[in-house]
Amino acid sequence: MMKYITRSLALSRGIAKKIATNDPQQLELIKDSLKSRLGVPVGMHMTGIPLGISTILAIFCYAMAQVSLWMIIFNWLSIPEYKVLLGVFFAAAVYCVLIMTTMLLTARGSLAELKAHLFIIGLTGAGAILYFVSAFFSLLFGAADNYTPQITSVLGLIFFLLNVKWINSSLFYRSIALSLHNRVWRKQLKIEARQAQMLKR
Repeated sequence: MMKYITRSLALSRGIAKKIATNDPQQLELIKDSLKSRLGVPVGMHMTGIPLGISTILAIFCYAMAQVSLWMIIFNWLSIPEYKVLLGVFFAAAVYCVLIMTTMLLTARGSLAELKAHLFIIGLTGAGAILYFVSAFFSLLFGAADNYTPQITSVLGLIFFLLNVKWINSSLFYRSIALSLHNRVWRKQLKIEARQAQMLKR
């Protein structure tokens, strides 16, 4: 069911082990094996767009529950409701920094950051599911003043499911393969530059 997510993680894990070598020829072989996974030479996977779309969907999913969540927290702490936007803004800023950091470092071929990116998406999705259940539970067993929580909870769930479908696609997998290829290439260039400097001496 999670075929491409599993393959992305397995590929990243394998390259993280292989890249330990300092042999440029060995690195060239790793690059060639990654090239075979990229498929067509031109496409969306050759840009940062797949990771960017995943990040945007995660942010949208996260945003849907924020107002309701902070209203509950502020009411519980007896903080005036007009300060809710302060909580929303602060939490959103922290979330955006976290998810964008994992996105940028995943684009550089980091296995740990790919895992962190997927973990944040999973955590956001779990929050969206809880919000959805809570919103419809309150609709069924309580008096609803408006239907905003139900609408936003459905939207949050849709964004999460779209994100899962997106990161479990061949396009996303190929973009991960490209980021790993570029990581190997950067290491190869550094080693060759170091060797050229030693020869000059």
